[in-house]
Amino acid sequence: MQAVPLKEVAFVGHHKAWPYLSRWLGMHEVAVLEPKPGMQPTVAHLSSVLATMQREPARMIIRASYNDGQASAWLAERTQLPIVVLPSTVGGNDSAKDLFSLFDDIIARLLAAAN
Repeated sequence: MQAVPLKEVAFVGHHKAWPYLSRWLGMHEVAVLEPKPGMQPTVAHLSSVLATMQREPARMIIRASYNDGQASAWLAERTQLPIVVLPSTVGGNDSAKDLFSLFDDIIARLLAAAN
């Protein structure tokens, strides 16, 4: 019930790492910063993501705590979107002590960015 406001929220992902999360919460990924998994985006690719966002606006940029933050910072600077850094697993940050607290932390971070 707590995550209902996230349904249909559009986001840009750093990496194609969140398909289960977006399906679970009903969120919509409009673009991905990495042109291929593990490949750092070029300025041309980032410009393409920016153009995509003009057609399909997003409300946040999501990246895992282990992703380099440079590309998401570039996009956030140009769009004024919040960057949400999510733990990818239990122990991924101080709040994610077990599976339940991992989910609670992820939902709390996403809700904070969506509001």
